[in-house]
Amino acid sequence: MLTAVSVQAASTVNATDDTAPSATSPAAAAEATATANTAPNNTLLAAQLQPSNKALSDANQELLSRNAQLQRQVNDLQTQANVLVYESKGQLFLYGAFTVLISLLVGIFVSWLVFVRRERW
Repeated sequence: MLTAVSVQAASTVNATDDTAPSATSPAAAAEATATANTAPNNTLLAAQLQPSNKALSDANQELLSRNAQLQRQVNDLQTQANVLVYESKGQLFLYGAFTVLISLLVGIFVSWLVFVRRERW
């Protein structure tokens, strides 16, 4: 891989030497060479890594379908959660109703026992 990079760097140096303006000072020449060497490598790498429009479109469609699927799952889970909440509220209401009914029956029974015992006195 190192040789491939050096070969690419050498080819870009040769290509930029023909078009680079001649510099009179060595510092300016070194700076021009450094900027010429980095710019083409970045563009070459960017060109190699850039996906095609079809690949981007396919990936976008896949993500949109996955998003729709996940949204449906979220809606289903929210519906299930709401059903469970209403069922638990209904159960609590029934527990309360049974508690009141049992308390009423126990109260009637206890008052009947007290009333019957008073008549025996």
